[in-house]
Amino acid sequence: MLALLLLACPSPGRAQDGDAETGSAGTQSVEETIDRVIGELDFSQLEGLTVPGMEEADVAGAVRRFASGETVSVEALVSDVLSALFAQLGRLGPLLLSLMLPMLLLSILSHLLLGENDALAGLAHSACFVLLLIPMVTLTIRELSHTRSAIVSMTTQMDKMLPLLLTLLTAVGGSASSAFFHPVVVAASGSMVYLAREVILRLVMCTCAVTAVNHLSDRMHLTRMAQLLRSAVCWLLGVSFTVFLGAMSLQGVCSASIDGVAIRAAKYAVDNFVPVVGGMFSDTMDTLVGCTLIVKNALGVASVLVLCAALLGPLLQTLASVFALKLGAALLEPVADAEVIRAIGDFSRTIVLFLITMLCVGTMYFLLIVQMLLVGNLTVMLR
Repeated sequence: MLALLLLACPSPGRAQDGDAETGSAGTQSVEETIDRVIGELDFSQLEGLTVPGMEEADVAGAVRRFASGETVSVEALVSDVLSALFAQLGRLGPLLLSLMLPMLLLSILSHLLLGENDALAGLAHSACFVLLLIPMVTLTIRELSHTRSAIVSMTTQMDKMLPLLLTLLTAVGGSASSAFFHPVVVAASGSMVYLAREVILRLVMCTCAVTAVNHLSDRMHLTRMAQLLRSAVCWLLGVSFTVFLGAMSLQGVCSASIDGVAIRAAKYAVDNFVPVVGGMFSDTMDTLVGCTLIVKNALGVASVLVLCAALLGPLLQTLASVFALKLGAALLEPVADAEVIRAIGDFSRTIVLFLITMLCVGTMYFLLIVQMLLVGNLTVMLR
């Protein structure tokens, strides 16, 4: 930050030229300072990432446009969301057919062909029930795969965004906050992502297996075990998310207070004890810090949009799967027995756990970005 400050600070000779150039050049100097700050950032790690709502702009272009006052195109965002929604709704037809055809076949066999033959009716029911379980188990495995991919994608993108945010946080004077956030970001986010990817998803698949066995056998009842596993998933996510949020909130505010007081003391010392150019140096520091804060907030908005883009597709896919199971259960209720409807309902509740896991990871990264923005703004405000 000192190097940037020395570059932005005018020389004493230029200071003696008067105030003739300070009238209309103020806005231009702010824009030039913003361009200089953006030029100092390394966006090479973010190549290939696009910001939704900015007409296929890359991250550097989006930050520059956000810093200049441009807003997100609402029409482009709505178009992206609708296209993703329609793409997922197109998957409902094959999934509904795979759920309904076995039960419709069983209903026809039971009412027209089997008659009073209980042995054949039981055999047909077991065969059709297995045919019903196959697409639901396959759907659960597919949801596991794309949930894991979504978590990895969000983690990869945020690992590229967060170092730039930490750099800008340091540049606005948040050295203590940056020193706090760097290990906390690595520890807290890494621990929660590992918990979600390696522990929570395995528990969800165990819930799926227990649910399938529970409905396959009439003698073995594992309903309470499935409920216990689902409760364990929710409790683990809730406790880890609460610990993460508490640590980030308390320590972040304390670090921002320390940075604000330190910068204010340094500004006072420069303004009062450096002769001739002390006030000019202090004003230049204010301008540079303000422009860096604008760039940091613009990068934060771009990071949130990139995170939402990585999360939107998998969320809509999981929502479409849950909706398909709910709709299939509603359509099959007149022709299927209660055990089949309960099985479909249990599998839909299991798939909802994938949705909750993705939302927790995405919300964690969203709050982390917002916390960095708030801490930087609070640091500048307290100075």
